[in-house]
Amino acid sequence: MLQEHFDYVNKDGVSTNIGPNAREILLQLAEKEFNRGNLENSIFHQIRLLYQSAQERYRPRHYAKDNSVSKTINVDELLAQMNADEKADLPNNALIQYALKTFKENSKEKVNSSDPCDIFRDISDPSQGVKRIQDICKQMPEEWTVLQLCKGFNTLSTYSKYSKIHESDAAIYITILRHIRTCDYPKPICLRFSGVDQKELFNKFACIVDRFKQCVEGDHKKWSTVEGKQHYWKLLDELNNFIALAVADLKSFLFPWSFLFTGIPHTVFTAGNNMHELWRNIDTFCDQYQWNDQSRVLLSLAALNAHSLTNMQIEDVCTFLTDHSKQRAMAFDLLEQIREQQELRTAVIDLTKNDDDKAYRYFPCVLIVDERLDHFYWEEINICQEFTRASSFQSLWRLYYLYRKNMEHDKNLSKMELRMSTFFDYWLPHWKKIVARKPTNDEFFKDLLTRSCYVYTGHGSGLQYINGRNIAKHVLRSVVFLFGCDSCRLHTTGLYSELIGAHLYYQAAIPAIIGTIMPGLDANMDRVATEILSRWIAPNSANILPWNEVEMTSWIKKGIIKPATHSPKCNKNSQSPLPSSSTGCNYNMGSLCAVLARVHKRGGESKLYNTVPYILVKHSMGIPQSVHSET
Repeated sequence: MLQEHFDYVNKDGVSTNIGPNAREILLQLAEKEFNRGNLENSIFHQIRLLYQSAQERYRPRHYAKDNSVSKTINVDELLAQMNADEKADLPNNALIQYALKTFKENSKEKVNSSDPCDIFRDISDPSQGVKRIQDICKQMPEEWTVLQLCKGFNTLSTYSKYSKIHESDAAIYITILRHIRTCDYPKPICLRFSGVDQKELFNKFACIVDRFKQCVEGDHKKWSTVEGKQHYWKLLDELNNFIALAVADLKSFLFPWSFLFTGIPHTVFTAGNNMHELWRNIDTFCDQYQWNDQSRVLLSLAALNAHSLTNMQIEDVCTFLTDHSKQRAMAFDLLEQIREQQELRTAVIDLTKNDDDKAYRYFPCVLIVDERLDHFYWEEINICQEFTRASSFQSLWRLYYLYRKNMEHDKNLSKMELRMSTFFDYWLPHWKKIVARKPTNDEFFKDLLTRSCYVYTGHGSGLQYINGRNIAKHVLRSVVFLFGCDSCRLHTTGLYSELIGAHLYYQAAIPAIIGTIMPGLDANMDRVATEILSRWIAPNSANILPWNEVEMTSWIKKGIIKPATHSPKCNKNSQSPLPSSSTGCNYNMGSLCAVLARVHKRGGESKLYNTVPYILVKHSMGIPQSVHSET
């Protein structure tokens, strides 16, 4: 019966979006195939179901499958079917004349039947689907690491109210789609994580947003007293500790494989790197003991990150890779030797590097995140790594397909209104700004989204001012910053409903979005927003005060920008020629992934509840390295 359902979902070689039922059918198949040991089949169904959920509704119109195309009226056939009276009346009927002209013009338009997003069009066989995945991964930039995160089968994840969708526990599948050895070993690899603690893990992440709201949505008059303020900060400190424990539990749940959330080192593409020697040692070992390709790749990834692994991690990795005690011991010794060699090499190099240099030694890692897992703080697994999220493998491919010609690789790599308006007046006075009023539809598309950068600060995502479908119809080049509560958070409207989010309309048309997956405190959100913007966007003048030398208290409370007491520019006559010359500024860093990684390292803000919400969605890893005066 399950196969019959799948055949219906896949009829005519095109995914039929029949809502949550289609997702459940594909997810059941994915779990069934995994339990049978058919990992490739399971991966195929997982990738299908992540795209199956809701993507069709948000894609630009000229890429969507339009059933009306096959029913387009042929003008010659219509004229042939007219009777004598209709033909006689035709010259004098202006409306019909206009309709016929329109039909004729529309029929001349070329319809793009090739959808780069639906990669499984006309494919229902899993083996063909996996081959297609491999072909696409080989076409992606060699710097990319791509991981897919999918929640396992549990009917409560779909047939429940919103709170239960996130609470319901299930296994978590991690599929390695692209890695450092993809060219030689292109088959994707899938690992499943489950355990007795998974129910508690899902409960913790499901309640974080509600706990935050309970902290801040009280009687504000009570906070004016000393006791009230102490209680308020006590609640937030408890929340901060709770988030830290939840993140620690997530790392423990994924043990020992958290090192998979690490990108490819920059040194791989530099002269004199030792990758050839490393792979030769790994391949010699695997050939000797006849290990399969999956074990070879996992051992290779462990070896690449051996310097960060503990003995317990190495032991657990080796136990997973082989049941043979002697081979397990030999693999442990091999990884230990590699770790010692890496530590010796990096010990010398790291003496000359600061913490930021150490953090950005890896190319970004793409996380394809199931909507049922989107509320997890995956970026916290490795805060020294740059991440970006996508909702499906097909969406990632579409992004690369549309914007690859314009890509540059990252190898170099009421008070809110006052605060943010003063920041933009100071840092980017030449920008087009709309403050304290509703923008018109024309302004959105002529003055805002058509530029290379669009920043929204306020409640939510800004879609209360424009129809999201009008955005989804376009293919825009703008990088979007949505600095509002829950701007990139998925939610639902009731039972049997797929998760939805305002940011999905932006995603359909725009290459990169910075947003939040939980509410935030307005002052702290303004501080993080300016930290992100000032580090990515070059200021209007080379001689203005660097943002990390601004007195934050004065700006947050009064919107006044002045030098902090620690700033070398307190003396106006000692202005340095470039903002980037200020110690530790690193302004105009270029990589959005790097900027977000610094936020998750608590570079400018120490509290987790102020930093974990920020994510980068669907970044093309190389669209504008910086934004200047053309915006």
